[in-house]
Amino acid sequence: MKAWRAETFGKPSDVLKLVDIDIPIPGPGEALLRVLATNIGLPDRMMLEGRYFLTPTPPVTPGQEVVGIVETAGRDYPFPIGTRVIGGTNFTRGSGGLAQYCLSPGVGAVLAPDDMPDEQAAAFLGTFHVAYVGLVNRARAKPGETLLVLGGSGGTGSTATQLAKALGLNVIATVRDGNKAAFCREQGADHVINLKAGSFIEQVRALTGGKGADIIYDTVGSPLAEQALDAIAIGGRYILIGFAGGSTFPTIEPFNILTHGISVTGALHSVRTAEERDDAIATLGRLFSEGKISMPIDKIISFAEVPEALERLGGAVNGKLIARIGGQCS
Repeated sequence: MKAWRAETFGKPSDVLKLVDIDIPIPGPGEALLRVLATNIGLPDRMMLEGRYFLTPTPPVTPGQEVVGIVETAGRDYPFPIGTRVIGGTNFTRGSGGLAQYCLSPGVGAVLAPDDMPDEQAAAFLGTFHVAYVGLVNRARAKPGETLLVLGGSGGTGSTATQLAKALGLNVIATVRDGNKAAFCREQGADHVINLKAGSFIEQVRALTGGKGADIIYDTVGSPLAEQALDAIAIGGRYILIGFAGGSTFPTIEPFNILTHGISVTGALHSVRTAEERDDAIATLGRLFSEGKISMPIDKIISFAEVPEALERLGGAVNGKLIARIGGQCS
């Protein structure tokens, strides 16, 4: 099969090569998927550059999340052969989604809705499902509350904004480039703060009548995380999502949690109860069908364009980059 693979760390366009490798064999609890489309995110670039903690050594085939067809399945995989599923990949074992086939664990995987195109489905788990876990299951968001999204123009931040508005929240989004403000407003943000234009803490306080944000959705991490603690309301909830601003998650000291009177939680689509999962599937599917949420796609690229697309990540993309894989790899 064809796969994009890097044998050494470096600039994606330099180290990533299209190679022929054996089709992997699924083990217990996983399936071999024929990849239809793959979500391309900043962690994919970071792992090629040697900055991602889950891929400490090459070779590396990036692509953490895909939509694909179950070709073969190991023992205890939850879906039958022929099913179209959205799932994570075993990229830590060299079987990422930027390939014709990949291994995908059953944990966290969901059926792809019939009315959802491949390009929308490819990133749905790591964006809308993660946002649902964070906002609904962990933060218990209530209509009328204020959400501060750190990194509002990225794929995770922009989808959190959409979901928050569908749930009746007020949304403040941050950007580092004033040109991204319009994009954030298109996703539903009520206010957009340019981090280069004065203290964002003072701006959040002003927009909330001095109270601060009820919930912070952090896709950026350090050094913004430490500053954002002064922009959260007493009793607020801080949701750790990602670390686009660095290479590891931020450290939030227990003393700061204590003195700010807040709670800190994380959100992963693979860490939730069966009841939480089923509720998210039903609610998100309904919101998508009603047109209230939709994946903001910057560009859909071909399989051949993958290395160049990876170079754009890190600030030059609004929303998501999606690679169309199925039928394009010969």
